[in-house]
Amino acid sequence: MKVQFSSLSYLQNWKTRFVYFLLIPFIETSLLILVNAQYTNRLQWPVAIASMVLSGGTLSMSTIAQLFVMDRNLKIDQEMAVNRPFSFNYWGTKIATSISVGLTLIIINLVILSIFQAPLFLIIRALTMAPIIVLSGTVVGFLSVIAAWRNGNPYFYLNILASLTSIVSGVLILVDRYPFWLKALSYLFPFSQTIKFVITGTGKVYIDLAIDLIWILLGLSCYVTQLQKILKHPTHLW
Repeated sequence: MKVQFSSLSYLQNWKTRFVYFLLIPFIETSLLILVNAQYTNRLQWPVAIASMVLSGGTLSMSTIAQLFVMDRNLKIDQEMAVNRPFSFNYWGTKIATSISVGLTLIIINLVILSIFQAPLFLIIRALTMAPIIVLSGTVVGFLSVIAAWRNGNPYFYLNILASLTSIVSGVLILVDRYPFWLKALSYLFPFSQTIKFVITGTGKVYIDLAIDLIWILLGLSCYVTQLQKILKHPTHLW
């Protein structure tokens, strides 16, 4: 775990920690609040808190990708693929690290929002959903980076999925109000019901958990496929 944490670029000094754990989440939240305020003419605490929760999920998503890409750049992935492709220690530490940093971001920012008198029931609701959202982010990040394992741009799929996260999660407008095609797209991702529960307290979180399971199965299937290709041709295609 210590090695995983020390290899993350945004944990190298206090400036990068401040940017990733405080500045970026607050900028993203502020933009969403301003957009929402144009239509409601008031501060919407549910939007602010749901945005912070989602930020934890996206950080977990990018973290597991960054950890694996670093191993790819150092050729550690080749050794892992040949000798211990299903190592619990290898993948377990990456998953635990990704979940930990996502939870840390959420907790820090929820504490700050509580200082600004955010409603306590929303804070509690967000903390309850925090483990689920960071798990979802980790699962999505795993599939995206494995799918791009042999690509020239290892962040290709991650960048696409990360750009869609705010939309498919319904953090600004609940997905129930989306047109059919966009609602259907949102239900392909494990975020919308968790965020809905944070905002309203009535989201069907079990749906997101079921979608998580589907993403895990897709990730494992993609992983096995990539392993077979790498073992057959043990050099990257870039």
